[in-house]
Parts: sequence; C-alpha cells; structure tokens
Amino acid sequence: MTNMQKIQFCQQIVNQIQAENKRPACRLRLSKQTFGVADSHLGGTPYVPHHGQIPTDIKGSQLWLCAQINFAQMPLMEGFPETGLLQIFLEDWHFGDFGLEGDIFPPQDYWRILYYPEIDDTVTMEECEAKMAVPWAQAKRSNMPRPASQFDLEDMQRGNDYLWRCPNVPLKVDFKPVEQEAINDEDFRFDRLFADAGKACLPDADPEELMPYRLRDHTPEEREVLQKIREQIKNGGCKLGGYPSYLQDDPRSYDDNDEGFAECDTLLLQLYDDTYAYPQEDIDGMDLDLNGGPINFVIRAEDLKNRDFSRVLGNH
Repeated sequence: MTNMQKIQFCQQIVNQIQAENKRPACRLRLSKQTFGVADSHLGGTPYVPHHGQIPTDIKGSQLWLCAQINFAQMPLMEGFPETGLLQIFLEDWHFGDFGLEGDIFPPQDYWRILYYPEIDDTVTMEECEAKMAVPWAQAKRSNMPRPASQFDLEDMQRGNDYLWRCPNVPLKVDFKPVEQEAINDEDFRFDRLFADAGKACLPDADPEELMPYRLRDHTPEEREVLQKIREQIKNGGCKLGGYPSYLQDDPRSYDDNDEGFAECDTLLLQLYDDTYAYPQEDIDGMDLDLNGGPINFVIRAEDLKNRDFSRVLGNH
C-alpha cells in the first residue's frame, strides 16, 4: 500500500469501530451562578443530612467536596440513577500526590464517594455550612485542621499558603442533552478493537503499523486526512458517561492479574480543564486547576446499577 492508502485504511477502521462502540454521555455546563445546597455543583458546601457529617480521612481531617450530582436534575441516561445525590470528596493535596493510585480498589481513606437515595428538602445551606471545619471561602493550607506534611511545611516556609482544591471556586452544574459518544484512542479497548477490525479486513497486515499514532504524513493531502483522524479519536470534557480520557496510560490496561481493572467499564464522572478544546462558556476561561488533564472515576456497570460505589477506580 502507498502511504495515503494506509492512512485511508486507518480512517476506514476508525469509522467502523467508532460506529460500533458508542455510549451515552451527558456533558456538564459550569457557571458561577448561585445554587442550593442540594443542587448539582462542584466545590463549595456539600449537602449533609440533619444527622449526618462531612466525611473525613483516616487522620480525622474533613475532606473537600469535589463534585455533587443531583440525578433528578440531569436528563435520563441509561445505566445511571434517575434520582438521588452523588458526592465525591477529595483531600487537599499537592499535584502528583493524588492518593488514588496503587491498589485497584484502594480503601477510600483519603477520598470518599457517597450516594444518598433520597434528599431531605428541609436541610438548609446554613446548617450544612456549620458542619464544615473551615468555611470554603476562608480556607487556606495554613489554617487547615490537619497535620502538616513535609511538603506543607516547605510551602509554608516559602510563604505559600495555596490550598489545592478542585475547583478552587464553587461552580453550579447544569446538564446538556444526552449524546452518543464514540470511543476514543485513550480508552484501553481502542487498540484491541482496531487490531481485530484491521485483521478482519487485511489478515496479512500488521495493525500496529496502521494505527493513527504510528502513521506519518509526507504531503499536505496526507496531513489533512491524518489530522482529521486524530481529531476524530480525541475526546475529553466534563461529563458523566461516555468514554474517559487519560493524560497518560489508561490504568485498566494493566489488569494482568485479573484484579478488576478492566471490569470498570463505565465512566461515572470526569472533570477536564482543557477549556480551549472543551470550552465552558460561563466561567470566563477559568480552568479547574488540573494541569491540563482529566480527573475521572470509572465503575462497573453492575455496581452503578446497584448503587454500590465501594469499587471505583479514580485516576488523575
């Protein structure tokens, strides 16, 4: 085959596997509008039942709300709850010290996922704010009620009181209509699907040599087609469902010992701060302080159906 024929064959295979591998996705629309305590939002004050408490890490320090999703406010989407409140809490930490790596389903010691099947409408914002050890707007690392790490001490010595939270400004969440999202090349299943489809069409060819990231362009015409393919297999943004994106490798591709990595087949939630490629029109170009990459949580479809959030794989 000529180089252009290889690129065109690649396009054919990408079209095929994307047409055969689509999932419903609901993208988030973020804004700086005000919201109620039981509304969907990122950061800020979490909903807490009258007799409930904000979760803590194993040292007893309160975790920060990263995301709260009220399923009754989003469009119906197959596999996801129709009602109830999902919350994801994270520890304040330094970049590269996310705390979700390691074992496949680590105990949620420094992060927590909660789900309330029902919401008590009598709970007030003021009541929940009173349960926060430090109000969101007043928090900085030096006044956090938690033992300082060596990194914290070094930062304080340099006069840096920056507290890492995602996001650092509370944001209201609204939902766009559900769409069908095609698989991207960062998903661990993409290479296998491409190889299988390629072998079916050209049994004697080496699919690896025809993958989008292996091909090179030598002419403007080839560059145009190859660039179209690479744009087609990109995917990101803030969303529930669809396919996750990864700044590095998909951790589910390392399930060599059948520990359950690959069983997490459903994207529960993804936040992505690439506002250039996936703009959030109502936050004035602000990103989510994720260093240009995603933070996402994947779960088994069966666990999501059963509202069991004890086996979730987080990645940043």
